[in-house]
Amino acid sequence: REAAPRRESWHQRSGRTCAAMENVKQAFAVLQNPQSQTEQIREANHWLEHFQSTTEAWTVADQLLSLQADQVGNGSAHVFAAQTMRAKIQYDWAELPADSHGALRDSLLAHVVRFGGGPQPVLTQLCLAVATLALHMEAWQSVIPDLIGRFTTPAADAVAKLPCLLELLTVLPEEAENFKVGVMPRRRDEFRAGLRSCGQQVLALLAMVHDQCRSLQPLMQAALRCLASWLKGSLVPEDALMASPLLAFAFGAVADEKLFDEAVDMLVDLVHFTHHTEARAQLVAGIVPHVLGLVPHFDAAVQAEDEDKARTLCRLFTETGEQYLQLLIAQQLEWAVGLSGAILRGAAHPEPEIAEITFNFWYMLSEEIAGGGRTLTDVQRVDARNRFGPCFVQLLKALRGLAEFPTDSDGWHEDQRDDFRRFRYAVGDVLTDACKVLTSTSCIQESYDALNSRLQEFASNPQRLWRGVEACVFCARQMITSNEPAFFQAEVVHKLMQVLPTLPAVGELSNTAIRTVGTYANWLSRHPEVLPQMLTFVTRGLSSDKSAAAASQAMKHLCDACAEHLAEESTMAELLQMYHSTFELELHTADRVDLVAALSFVVSQLPLSHVLPAMQAVAQPLIVRLQAALDRTGAAGSGGGEVSALLEQLCVLLGKVAPASAPSSDDIARDPRLQDMHHPAVQLLQQLWGVLDSVFARHGSDSKVMEKLCRCYKHTSRNTAQGPFRGDFKLLVPHLLPQVTGWFEQQPHSCFLYVNNVCLKGYYDSPGLLQVFSDAFNRMSIATFRLLSLTPTSIPDNPDVVDDYFELCSTVLLRSPSLLLETQLVLTAFQCACAGLHIQHREAHRAVVGFMEHLLQIHHGGVRGPITATTYTALETLLIANGSQLMQALIVAIAGMVPPTRVRFLSPVLKGLVTMDVRTTREWAENAVKSLPPDGHMDGATLLQAIYSPEALVREDRGTSDKAFDHAVEAFSSACRRRRLV
Repeated sequence: REAAPRRESWHQRSGRTCAAMENVKQAFAVLQNPQSQTEQIREANHWLEHFQSTTEAWTVADQLLSLQADQVGNGSAHVFAAQTMRAKIQYDWAELPADSHGALRDSLLAHVVRFGGGPQPVLTQLCLAVATLALHMEAWQSVIPDLIGRFTTPAADAVAKLPCLLELLTVLPEEAENFKVGVMPRRRDEFRAGLRSCGQQVLALLAMVHDQCRSLQPLMQAALRCLASWLKGSLVPEDALMASPLLAFAFGAVADEKLFDEAVDMLVDLVHFTHHTEARAQLVAGIVPHVLGLVPHFDAAVQAEDEDKARTLCRLFTETGEQYLQLLIAQQLEWAVGLSGAILRGAAHPEPEIAEITFNFWYMLSEEIAGGGRTLTDVQRVDARNRFGPCFVQLLKALRGLAEFPTDSDGWHEDQRDDFRRFRYAVGDVLTDACKVLTSTSCIQESYDALNSRLQEFASNPQRLWRGVEACVFCARQMITSNEPAFFQAEVVHKLMQVLPTLPAVGELSNTAIRTVGTYANWLSRHPEVLPQMLTFVTRGLSSDKSAAAASQAMKHLCDACAEHLAEESTMAELLQMYHSTFELELHTADRVDLVAALSFVVSQLPLSHVLPAMQAVAQPLIVRLQAALDRTGAAGSGGGEVSALLEQLCVLLGKVAPASAPSSDDIARDPRLQDMHHPAVQLLQQLWGVLDSVFARHGSDSKVMEKLCRCYKHTSRNTAQGPFRGDFKLLVPHLLPQVTGWFEQQPHSCFLYVNNVCLKGYYDSPGLLQVFSDAFNRMSIATFRLLSLTPTSIPDNPDVVDDYFELCSTVLLRSPSLLLETQLVLTAFQCACAGLHIQHREAHRAVVGFMEHLLQIHHGGVRGPITATTYTALETLLIANGSQLMQALIVAIAGMVPPTRVRFLSPVLKGLVTMDVRTTREWAENAVKSLPPDGHMDGATLLQAIYSPEALVREDRGTSDKAFDHAVEAFSSACRRRRLV
């Protein structure tokens, strides 16, 4: 047994503390000295950051707070000390013996009083420290009464100490929801309940502050913030709240410039609080009229161009509308209409950020009136549609203004265009919501009328006036529907379609007009007489670089929706001619991909005997160019970009052509060759086999090219996974997997592993392929292990291979576990996965974690499904013999080896391992904790106590016990990271 460490003497501890104090002072002297060098400042900051994690920091921070500001420079040391005290309590509470908790609390409260007059950052950090201590300190049951009593006596000092008390009362509810504080869920619930039981006492205190100090603006600001905090935590009784004078005061304070922000923030929290209360109707009746009374303040803010005030009031109107919507539309329709009018003012504000605040409200309202809402009866919906209709009509006009490009848009940078494009998508969603209430046809009519009214003036100066016209077309584009019969017969849509091809190509107008045609593809499918004109218009857009992307996407939508009308022999010939002519144009790869997808939709609708020839006609120019590119490459070299682009287009063709039916008896009678017909994509892929093999021969070392190559196989497999030719890809697997495996052995690209994964998922249940899968998995595993063991950094250097290999392993475990668990591969895979738990790459790390999770789930599930007794025994033997290695890897990863955002994914794996055999795994965990640097042993002991507690060990489906377990793991991780143990 290890000898117990010698206890430090008081003199030793005192000496270390004194030295640390001097070092802290020296560090701040460096920071405050204008002559200090950059390297000196960096070293001082680094030392102070490290010092916060030491045990001496408790005493030194307390002593620093006792010194006068002039003794520690400009006071920044006080901020540092207060932050340190809060951080120590939050993360290092386990360092303190229980008998010191009361003394620490009293010392902190004394410091709070001392800094009651400021600086505010010091006071705030000290109050947060007290709140965190209260959450930790279970023995302190009377937190609120103790604080109120301490800071309101003697009466003569009460007003002077009120800032301290109000700050403390404000942060206590906030810390109750601070999940960075490592306490068990039971303790957090107890703390919340303790606060809730004192809600009436806090309201009484705030009422007293209002009565006696309403002329003192700083105190009233603090009182409003305090009440907002307690409302946010739902910690006050409803009846006492309605009697509080602070509600009327807050509505009145909106007119006060100095109290405005605190008052509106508190009112927003009040609205949220009353949304969840039982006595909701009575509370709402006391709130909504006052909120509506604030509309003149919003109008005044708009008039004064005060965007901050307008934004804040718009948020209040919108939150009130959203939280009370269901109650008001069912019981107080007049108030609901009034609130909608107030919110409409926000939607009509020219500043997009303000208008966007209202967008979710319109969605909620439209759902209740004409969507999936369940609040109103059918009769009430009719009445609501009539009452809110005028509001939605005005909303359409406001949205059209918001969608219009600003006059300076010609000079925008790309990021500005992206921002405005994102905003217009949001505008489009609201337009769709309005269509639910007003009907699409009436909305299109409104937009068409607005468009028509602009055309005459627009013709006089298109270059200057295109923005207003474009906004009308954009709005009309968003107003389509598939659930409204009148839409497909509406004359106004015919008129719109006739106007679009006549609009000149200025600004963004041509782009938007072409995209609108594509959006109306479903309408065009019912009016095929208009299709030729629209196809000509869209095809013309391909010749311009500015509109090519819009045209190719529109063509894809048209061919998708109207494929049955385009699948005539003559029309298909015209489409192929158009397609071949595009090779003379400078189109981007994405545009060419869209065109191939468009043709694929039409090809799918051709008679079965014509499908493969049509596919060959589409593929032929691609193959010619691909072969030429390969010939230019020579033995190996450049040209990968062109090859990748061509493979991407072939991939779309292989993945999109999907005949709707297998050959019928009549089809076979007319053409006997269809008797044994396979999926045309499989036939085309067989014809391309030699060319694709040449791609590897020329560009096998280019991972991007290989990724595109593998997609051809992957998308063909997915295309044939369903439909009348389901499973045809299985014919290729015996040839494909050995080929891809050989490629992987020569050039270990992760995409080859993915091809194996796709095949296994699709055809694992085919007995004839079992040996093929076994050989491929065995060979790929050996090649993977060889790659990942070349150097100490091979695993982090090859994250894509790690990702796809362990994804493949997880598929094997779920589909055919004997391929791994009953072979010698399993031990190496397990050890490799343990090392992979420390990889920084997000997807690779998740794949490794998923593999480990599947292993443990299979162990806990026992012999069932594909898990035979032999397979289960092999897994159990593996875990018993090597579980300690997994435990060690998990503890080190959680302690800081991986980013903190990944810890929540490791927690289920740790719990699965812990609950495998509590006695054995506890020993593993204790040894893993001991392997950490000594500074982490105390945190490790706290972790072990928490994760092996009865509360945490209960096995549930991610239920309460998992929360307790997860919180303990996250608290341990945070403490270790502060000390930088790994």
